[in-house]
Amino acid sequence: NPDFSAGYLLSLLAVAPLTCAARDTPMGHPHNWQRVLEQSDIGLAQYSTQRQRIELSEHWLRLLSYNTQEFGNGLADFWNQFHPEDTPLLQQTWNAALKEGSNAALPTLECRMRCRDGTWHWLLLQFIGEQHASTGRPPPEHVIITARSATALRAAREREQLSESLFQHLHEGLLITDATHHVLEVNPTFTDITGHSRETLLGTVPSLLQPAMQGSEAAIQLSAMQNALNEGGMWRGEMIDHRHNGEPCLFQVTATAVRNPDGTVRNHVVAVADVTRARRQLEQLQRQAHFDELTRLPNRVRLAQMLDAALHTSRREGSLLTVCYLDLDHFKPVNDQFGHQAGDKLLLELANRMRRSLRSWAGGDDVVARIGGDEFVLLLRTTTLEESRHAVERVLYQVCLPHTLEAGAAPVAVTASVGATVFPLDAADAETLLRHADHAMYGAKQAGRNGYLFFDAEHDRRAEARFVALGRVQDALSANEFRLYFQPKVDMRTGKVLGVEALLRWNHPEHGIMLPSQFLPLIENTSLSTSVGNWVLQQGIEQLARWLDQGLQISLSVNVSARHLQEPLFTRYLASLLAKHTKPVAQSLIIEVLETAALADVEYTCTLMQDCRAFGVRFALDDFGTGYSTFTYLKRLPIDMLKIDRSFVVNMLSDRQDLAIVEGVIGLSQTFSCSVIAEGVETVEQARRLIEIGCEVGQGNGIAAAMPAEKIPAWVYNYRGLIASSRPEKFSL
Repeated sequence: NPDFSAGYLLSLLAVAPLTCAARDTPMGHPHNWQRVLEQSDIGLAQYSTQRQRIELSEHWLRLLSYNTQEFGNGLADFWNQFHPEDTPLLQQTWNAALKEGSNAALPTLECRMRCRDGTWHWLLLQFIGEQHASTGRPPPEHVIITARSATALRAAREREQLSESLFQHLHEGLLITDATHHVLEVNPTFTDITGHSRETLLGTVPSLLQPAMQGSEAAIQLSAMQNALNEGGMWRGEMIDHRHNGEPCLFQVTATAVRNPDGTVRNHVVAVADVTRARRQLEQLQRQAHFDELTRLPNRVRLAQMLDAALHTSRREGSLLTVCYLDLDHFKPVNDQFGHQAGDKLLLELANRMRRSLRSWAGGDDVVARIGGDEFVLLLRTTTLEESRHAVERVLYQVCLPHTLEAGAAPVAVTASVGATVFPLDAADAETLLRHADHAMYGAKQAGRNGYLFFDAEHDRRAEARFVALGRVQDALSANEFRLYFQPKVDMRTGKVLGVEALLRWNHPEHGIMLPSQFLPLIENTSLSTSVGNWVLQQGIEQLARWLDQGLQISLSVNVSARHLQEPLFTRYLASLLAKHTKPVAQSLIIEVLETAALADVEYTCTLMQDCRAFGVRFALDDFGTGYSTFTYLKRLPIDMLKIDRSFVVNMLSDRQDLAIVEGVIGLSQTFSCSVIAEGVETVEQARRLIEIGCEVGQGNGIAAAMPAEKIPAWVYNYRGLIASSRPEKFSL
């Protein structure tokens, strides 16, 4: 019918499948049009005003994930599927469609409709009211609604809004140019960074992209950018530019080429970040991290890097590197007298003088660094040791020149102590070289200051070996590797065993049994000697107590070193060891003290001996005759026994002087009412001669060598004497 409106024809074609209509129209079968609409992603709904039912097309239902219109066909059911916020405007437009029909210019509405799973789907709706054909006046017989999915449209719109927002508010400046770098658009950040307005930039080539003088850094950067854009479509790097006011600035630039489908460049997008301030701060931090703030000399961190480089050069070129540690002498009085500001001025002047005294070499320059308040390190390249010495003297000369700290005041002279070591003669690593130079500097100070001292690598190696050996002795004590051996003391006339002397041995896991002379000298003046001495006392007293419990009535002698004897808690420690036993252990204990140790502090030694004798402990003066005792000292010391040193006993039969000394010691023992014992008795002849001149007690390898504790009881019971032909009756001291 030619009187049909286009909208009504559309409605008939669209809803024909819904009403199962099969009539033909001049425009073709309605199912064909339905397929066209479906392929165009258009959903249709028809509302019949007479039946008051609304029918949705299959495509509309699919948009909502429905197979059938299971939510109902009533108008109220239809409105309930829309979001409450969108319903008022939808119903207003619906009413207009009912009232005005096809004469109304109804807007396309964007709204949300509930899907089968409860989510919301955005749709674009168009209302069409078809008027009655006979009257041409409302109300229409049908209202047609078309629906399209608005999800992609909204996503595109949101992306556009986001892009616009990013462009306007991005912290980086953005330029969009054409293929020839003429500005098409610029964001506010770029204008803020550069100071150029948007209006002056549009249509121009920004200074950042303008050709620069050939060979200049800007030209090199611009060429690198263009090459990268041509090859890969992107370039990132730093570029120097100027702001509108002429101030230089540094930009981090990222440029990207946007191409047409045929590969030609359509646009360039240039992102610019102002890193001027960050670069200045970084450079300042690097200066602070690597250079001394006052003198601008390299600091300790930078020195480590320069020392590594200098060592590498020395190895490569075969040259010498003299590492010097310089410390000013008496710098504190300068600060106290003139103030810290004057002290800083002095340090700055010293730094400048030392800097001027340095020399340049093909492999690198000499170096001076400040590593502390008044401490400096110098790295001096030399070819000979003599040249190293002259280089150190040259630096000292510069330091010692007078300094003027205040106008009109008298010049101030300062001196310095320098320690030095020479690589590769001192073939140590960087850190150790500095430590060696530091050690040498302290040696220079101890030698009187205002001078220099070179590190003795061989001496240090010996010291280090001693340190390692000390550690090994400590490990042996902790691992219980020490043992006590015991050497008998006997009455040489009768063959009676009077006692034993405890002698320390080291049961070394690699070297076997080691004598004390092989390790005790290492610890003689260390606290470790006290620890070892305490161990010997403890083990010896415990062994003595076990022998007494077994009925073996012998005495035990224990050697005590000079340092051990001087320990403030020695007496208390000895008392605690004795108090652990009920047997009269103290009465069988003899402490042997070297003559030199006893005389180190006579007053203290006398007091200590008297305190220990109160427990019942006796004292013997060991190695007597080798020291420088006087009768006055001997008279004051509460000594119970004198031991004649083995060095006199060994040669007494052939050396009249040694025999005279032995006789003298025996005479002194009688004068001071002391017992006398001869060490080192090796032969029967020595024993007989000693007995003849008044010494009847002896010990030595000729009588018995030192033996483990478990062998002592059998040896005591079986001993028949060095001179006697039969075993004597056993009795104690």
